[in-house]
Amino acid sequence: MSDFQLDMSLSENGNRLKNAMDNGKFIFLAECAIPVNENRREAAAERILPLAQMMAKQEELCGGLAISDLPGTPWSSVEIGSALPENLRNDNLYFISGRSRNEEMIREQLSLASSSGINNLVPVSGDIFPATLRESRGMNFYGSTRQLKLMNECGNVFFTGCVCNPFHYDGHTMLASCGALAEKIDAGAQFVITQSGWDMLQNQALAWYLFRGKMFLPLIARLTLLTPDRAEKILAGQIPGIRMTRSFAKLIQRELSAGKSQFEAAQYRRLELQAAGCRLMGYSGVQICGVDFPGKAALIASRIRSALQEFRSFEHFLDEYNAHQASAEMSLGINKFHLFDRMLYRQYPVDDPPLMNSPGEVDFSFFERFMYRIRKFLFAKSGRERAGRDFILKKLLADCRGCDKCTLAENEFLCVENCPKKLHNGPCGGVREDGFCEIGSEECVFVKKVRSERFRKEVYGLES
Repeated sequence: MSDFQLDMSLSENGNRLKNAMDNGKFIFLAECAIPVNENRREAAAERILPLAQMMAKQEELCGGLAISDLPGTPWSSVEIGSALPENLRNDNLYFISGRSRNEEMIREQLSLASSSGINNLVPVSGDIFPATLRESRGMNFYGSTRQLKLMNECGNVFFTGCVCNPFHYDGHTMLASCGALAEKIDAGAQFVITQSGWDMLQNQALAWYLFRGKMFLPLIARLTLLTPDRAEKILAGQIPGIRMTRSFAKLIQRELSAGKSQFEAAQYRRLELQAAGCRLMGYSGVQICGVDFPGKAALIASRIRSALQEFRSFEHFLDEYNAHQASAEMSLGINKFHLFDRMLYRQYPVDDPPLMNSPGEVDFSFFERFMYRIRKFLFAKSGRERAGRDFILKKLLADCRGCDKCTLAENEFLCVENCPKKLHNGPCGGVREDGFCEIGSEECVFVKKVRSERFRKEVYGLES
């Protein structure tokens, strides 16, 4: 046990957000960016205070903020939260980015959160975009799984969540992401937030995956209220991990051509349908990007309440959702792998538990097979030997990065330090739809690992 101990205990009575998740009250979180042009922390907090106060007043919904921790901002999310009135602090989620932070810096953030009475934390590795692969080698990322383990050392102090991207359509990428999610849950995550997307089928797949694995955690769906500017950024690939199909992009363009008011009406209706659909699928709430000011927050809250009243059955929601999408294809990629069959036809798989689909045949080339056997022959005992032993061979055959502890034998004889973010437990949310790294020309090392495991017919521990 670490000597890192905090003196605050998690008080359920004072944590409105946790109480809402425990009691089944639907949650609406407004995504909030930290003001970048304020030199004083208190002034920055004052800028977001009206939105926080509006969210706290919501009736029938549990309202709060999701405060992002972005590189380049003068203050962290926890620092901003500590400057908010004490009675509002635990209405919100605070995202802690591992980008440009080491363990000591993360501990400082946790210490500040503890002393400020802030409980609700979501660790993320942080965005690498738009850095190049070369630039990424000099950057430091403290991964979300490692952060969760630090938080768990503190005992019953924090209510911690994790982020998962269910919007993958390459089978091995999806399996690798599921494995990473299972590791985050093992590390202490108590709820899950999705990355943003529009494919309700994939939102349901994540809920079924957790149900099938008996991982009964609250789920929050991250949704986006589209504006013309944000739609253009997504289509240009400027927002990592968020993509549209061509047919959906064409639908958005048609809505844009109809005029501003009709475009806005279509986006609000889409948001209503997504929120109601997530509720019917068993989600605990939604986190919405694009809520800029209190008036918009009040309008969206009103529309969500209305939608929850309007759609009481899954069949009613599904009919309206399909009509609104106008047959636009929501699933990306050529193969369009999905974890389960017969989704978006039924609400819950209680009486007929779903079987997971196979990603199909494994494309494992002769060269990959040959290199795997060579590495296994030479480095099978690498985990029990001095890390620097056979470094030249490891560098030539496995692109070794010279770790303090060699993990080749644990990772299909692949050096996971080649991940630009130096993650150790699975892919980040920015992996491209073809399974390639978001900034490099190489396949994600964790996707390679899954392909190797499947080729050798090893059971991939999705539910471990």
